[in-house]
Amino acid sequence: MADQEKMTQIVKELEELKAAIKALTKGKDAESSSTSTSIESSKELHINLPKPFTGDCSQFSNFINALNVYFVINEGAYNSDTRKIGIALSFLEGNASFWKTAFIQQHTMNETLNLGNYADFLTAIKKDFEEVDKKGDTIYKLQCLKQGNRHAEELVSDFRILAHHADLISTPSPGATSSSCSTSDISSDLLLQTWFKDALNRPLLEQIMLSESEPTTLEEWFDKAIQFDAVWRC
Repeated sequence: MADQEKMTQIVKELEELKAAIKALTKGKDAESSSTSTSIESSKELHINLPKPFTGDCSQFSNFINALNVYFVINEGAYNSDTRKIGIALSFLEGNASFWKTAFIQQHTMNETLNLGNYADFLTAIKKDFEEVDKKGDTIYKLQCLKQGNRHAEELVSDFRILAHHADLISTPSPGATSSSCSTSDISSDLLLQTWFKDALNRPLLEQIMLSESEPTTLEEWFDKAIQFDAVWRC
């Protein structure tokens, strides 16, 4: 009888030990899963890496936009200002590398580098590389625009976008027709007509000017260019 009680006690202790081991294993699995999830969230995804910025001001906005998108995609990996600034600096090459060197020197004290916060970094780099005269630059692009091998419809689209960015033409509200677009005044319309005619290929321009009714507004020039170009390409 005593042996039976002893055996029952041993079995009970083994069951308790088994339950304890199971609980311990479950806890470790949960910890391992948590660690694995943490590692996964901080793993960097090398998708659409920003192109190196060489100091060309016309490409600066594209660079910053690409950088910000990259940070959103890799939010777990770049969860501190230091990491964001560090990776941003790594993409500065060419003439922009001189700015990088100066920035690092300015933020190094007693041989210790403190990059500061990302907002201040953006303010500093925008001050030196963001285009100062965006409107003037856009007007210059309008004056230099050429049709080349493109369809007139593509040229009109590009011309309209640039004119809008230069505040020389308004854009239609959603659902409105292209004729709803208008220039701010008559003088602007005449100026834009001149630039658009310069952008057209010479043979197409001559066809329009020799037509029964020469366009008198920018929108009429747009419509005629698309119409005559489509006929010529048939």
